Amino acid sequence: MEKKPVYKDAERPVGERVADLLSRMTLEEKIEQMRLFEKPLQHFPGHDDSKPFTDEEIERIRTLGATIYSTDSASADFINNLQDYMLHKTRLGIPMSVHGESLHGAMNENGTVFPNPTAMAATFDDGLIGEVADAIGEEVRANGVVQTYAPNLDLTQDPRWGRCEENFGEDPYLTARMGVAYVKGLQSRGVAASPKHFAAHGMPQSGLNRAAVHCGERELRESYLYPFKKVFQEGGAMSVMPAYSEIDGIPCHSNRYLLTDILRGEWGFEGPVVSDWGGLYYLHGLHYVAKDAAEAGRMGIFAGVDMEAPNVFGFGNEFVEEVRKGNIPMELVDRAVGRILALKFRLGLFENPYAVPEDRKKEFIHTRRHLDLAQRTEEEGAVLLKNENDMLPLKDGIGKIALIGPNADILQLGDYALPKATERAVTVKQALEERVGKDRVLFSRGCNIAFGTQQMHEEAVAAAKAADVAVVVLGDNSSFYNNEFWSDREDPAVRSNSVTCGETFDVDDLNLPPVQQKLLEDVFATGTPTVLVMQSGRPHSMVWAQEHIPAILEAFYAGEVGGYAIVRLLFGDVNPSGKLPWSVPRSVGQIPVYYNAKPSCGVRENMPGGSPDRAGRMYVFNTPEPLYKFGFGLSYTTFSYSDLAVDKPVCGADETVRVSVKVRNTGGRKGKETVLLYLRNRYCPVTQPRIRLRGFRKIELKPGKEKRVEFSLNREDFEYIGTDMSPCVSPGTFDVFIDKLQTEFVLQ
Repeated sequence: MEKKPVYKDAERPVGERVADLLSRMTLEEKIEQMRLFEKPLQHFPGHDDSKPFTDEEIERIRTLGATIYSTDSASADFINNLQDYMLHKTRLGIPMSVHGESLHGAMNENGTVFPNPTAMAATFDDGLIGEVADAIGEEVRANGVVQTYAPNLDLTQDPRWGRCEENFGEDPYLTARMGVAYVKGLQSRGVAASPKHFAAHGMPQSGLNRAAVHCGERELRESYLYPFKKVFQEGGAMSVMPAYSEIDGIPCHSNRYLLTDILRGEWGFEGPVVSDWGGLYYLHGLHYVAKDAAEAGRMGIFAGVDMEAPNVFGFGNEFVEEVRKGNIPMELVDRAVGRILALKFRLGLFENPYAVPEDRKKEFIHTRRHLDLAQRTEEEGAVLLKNENDMLPLKDGIGKIALIGPNADILQLGDYALPKATERAVTVKQALEERVGKDRVLFSRGCNIAFGTQQMHEEAVAAAKAADVAVVVLGDNSSFYNNEFWSDREDPAVRSNSVTCGETFDVDDLNLPPVQQKLLEDVFATGTPTVLVMQSGRPHSMVWAQEHIPAILEAFYAGEVGGYAIVRLLFGDVNPSGKLPWSVPRSVGQIPVYYNAKPSCGVRENMPGGSPDRAGRMYVFNTPEPLYKFGFGLSYTTFSYSDLAVDKPVCGADETVRVSVKVRNTGGRKGKETVLLYLRNRYCPVTQPRIRLRGFRKIELKPGKEKRVEFSLNREDFEYIGTDMSPCVSPGTFDVFIDKLQTEFVLQ
């Protein structure tokens, strides 16, 4: 009997299997592993999923790559027949790696759509997000997908940028905790996470997608790299995707310092680097640092890019010739291919690369458990921004309800969701009518996202006049479904809505579209008590609404059963407990307005009315204070804080400081409260943020009940990036802030 090759022996170490397989591969076979191709169904026109692939069909894709990107809902038969051919009928039997998306759900027509990452972050519950990621991983793997491009660890520090909706907010610490939870949950199901976009993608010049990022190395390390470092070193993320943008003149896809020196040298990361879509081409066609494909390929491989997606450019025929000529060392090719193969071995693809058969997918995908989890996430993440005179919750016995707005009968799911999910999503209208009956709901759209007619407007105002309360549902639309659609008018053929948020949909104004603002003002002017519900992918400067509308609920993108969650929140079945994971500016002129800025950037304790948590007036006609601060969120009950204490008034840098505080529910309803701990290094050789989030805990208390909440601070919390760009600790006084309380300890 012929001895089994080392690389096919699952009992052998991964390193041995990789070395053995590499030694058997031709150059062409190696290069195939470095390529990913998109939308496999398009490359097999007319193929019957139930039948095996032919030699001719497989040969057609061999030059395209050994990894496919599947968000076109390929069937289990398609995936399994393809994998069966690759395992058993190709020379070496190397399986395909199937990549996909899982930003807030398995991006497949049958996948459960969860609330968007901003809503996830607003829960301030990383345990819950770990459960969400576990559910997403279960669905992803059932579809035969083994690697996804998530989580997105960009920081939302310019709300003009359309991709704000993909992120966990503006704070590095919160993003890191959510990212670690997400990676662990996803990978527990045998799916490799590829965090993106490495790095500093969330503060592009002018808020424009793919634009240059301007930051120094210290800011890069303190803020933008921190979440990535944590998800690799603590979360064990298996892959990574670089950013489109450039930092200090060097595009991330050609940045060896970023992709090799820091990522691998400092952090010890061993997985493959997969280019963003067209990332190597953009070295030539966007950044103009590579004169042709050959140079783009050389720059990418020398920097540390291992796989090109989604079409062959840098790693094409010119790349092969460069290797043959010796201009690209074979060592670099073997290193890249070795990383790709090692991941395939670690994921068990040589033993089982298959999807769950179609007739069993309902056991794993779109289950009741997953839908309930999606609803719970929205109920925990929606943020109550205003509730004047306890207008909310609504009473079950209330009379007529005018339901108005472009998002009242469309549930916005956000980018990275397929059309079928939107079609089946539970809207606010559907949930409200189920709750109170159709005869009590006066529905009127009022306008579309950015445009409307006078008749639509007048019908909505009339509905408000005839009702006992008006619920106005406004916000964004990110559903463009792979068509970049900007328009000065709305075309019914394109979902009747302009796209206002999402990838490549950036704005220069953070106000609501004028037609929505006019609708809100005229509904309010009827005198009917008005509630504003926002379904939005970015912060909006709702100054007028904050001054006039008595109740405002920020729902973000609520997931496919979000209508139920929103209605339950409005009626008090659930007590709102979400907190803002980003700051909301009063105007675009305040940008950037993130909370953890340096002391010189707005807050002045010596200005009239100034204090550590309240700015004095700095602009000529306004304050630098945001409209809503990071961490803000109301409840239908109230909480008080007392007895903030540290266990060590004096300690060493390598000791642990324990901080505790008492929290009491002083209202009349059971509710959840997120306790946020901020830290400040009072004096430091390198300027530090005025405060930094270094801990959060979400607790639930019945009326009158009290709980002591504890946190632990250690060396990592005390560190800053020193003059040599390495972490260090400076002795001195540290201030601790929780709610309106403050204490201190001294680090020796």
